[in-house]
Amino acid sequence: MFVFREDSPGPRYLLVRRHHRHEGLWRPILGTVRPDERLEAAALREVRDETGIVHPRALIDFGFRHREQVGDLDLVDWGLGYDVGPEPPEVRLGEEYREYRWLDFEEAYRTIEVDPFREAVLKLHLRRFA
Repeated sequence: MFVFREDSPGPRYLLVRRHHRHEGLWRPILGTVRPDERLEAAALREVRDETGIVHPRALIDFGFRHREQVGDLDLVDWGLGYDVGPEPPEVRLGEEYREYRWLDFEEAYRTIEVDPFREAVLKLHLRRFA
């Protein structure tokens, strides 16, 4: 899920990086949907738990879906945008993270190393800001 804020001259996307012992790649917020949970509730929980950010201005389903099978596990990525409004909120990273950055679209696209995440930020950007 991509946390973003509208800034002048354009949107800024929040990317996080976990400690090297976890993976160390720049990426959006990831998380799971519990069996008894709606997608939107999971998004709110994951962003709150991983960044301390609460109360989005809006959640945007931008139509991105990616499915991958890993052994017996079926992973599905749902593209949600988490609009925090124009002011940068206070970010308090969880223990597994070491840093974060607010990047414009071009920087975010170049920084993300995983193709499905790169495709997702492109789709969100085109749907919301183009």
